[in-house]
Amino acid sequence: MAKKFEGAKKKLLDKTTISRIVRTVPHHEGFHFFRDLGDPTGTVATSLADFLEKMRNADIHSVNFHFKRQDFAKWIMGIIGDAELSRRISRIRKEAQGEGLREEIIRVVKGRLEELEGMQTEGYTLNTRA
Repeated sequence: MAKKFEGAKKKLLDKTTISRIVRTVPHHEGFHFFRDLGDPTGTVATSLADFLEKMRNADIHSVNFHFKRQDFAKWIMGIIGDAELSRRISRIRKEAQGEGLREEIIRVVKGRLEELEGMQTEGYTLNTRA
């Protein structure tokens, strides 16, 4: 019985939703990294995988700036459409900053991408009507 409950806690997604989450968005919908208001870095991420790679080398001032404003969570929810990842990013300690913050964001995003890949590979589905 406990095993059944444990499995029920993991929210499974249909293939269409997973495809939407891992897709590449147009450049104008990408995540545009800024160091501060009016100070763009010129770096744009157009998918979660791209975001993960760009995060590895992003200007640390940009990482701190966007995290304080909750821009990562907002983009992931609003453009990418992944409420679960947005929630996980939002739960990172608010006082986190610098390299520790970067590493935590990378860990969370990488974990979610691996989770989504596993769902695709194993053919999990929650909503078969989609």
